[in-house]
Amino acid sequence: MAHYRYELLGHQLSGNIFVEPYLVTLEPEAQPYTAFQHPGVKFIHLLTGRVVYRYGGKTVSLEPGATLLFDGQAQHGIEQILERPVSYLSVVSTVRG
Repeated sequence: MAHYRYELLGHQLSGNIFVEPYLVTLEPEAQPYTAFQHPGVKFIHLLTGRVVYRYGGKTVSLEPGATLLFDGQAQHGIEQILERPVSYLSVVSTVRG
């Protein structure tokens, strides 16, 4: 997504589980985007800012320290940016088949 900066913090490539932790920072021009969708489980921990986050048919308000864990196949993403700057940890875990 444009103006979303992803920094890969490490990865687990061996075994049956693939894990990718990212630090995501929204640049000032970033706009809400709710069409992310991928295999696996996603964990989010909001570090800065305040947002409304959508996953599937649910929305939740997040502030620093809030976390979410959900199925990555549900469409998801930031629906509304309430306070900037926004940054969060995003960890995607997938079982290899």
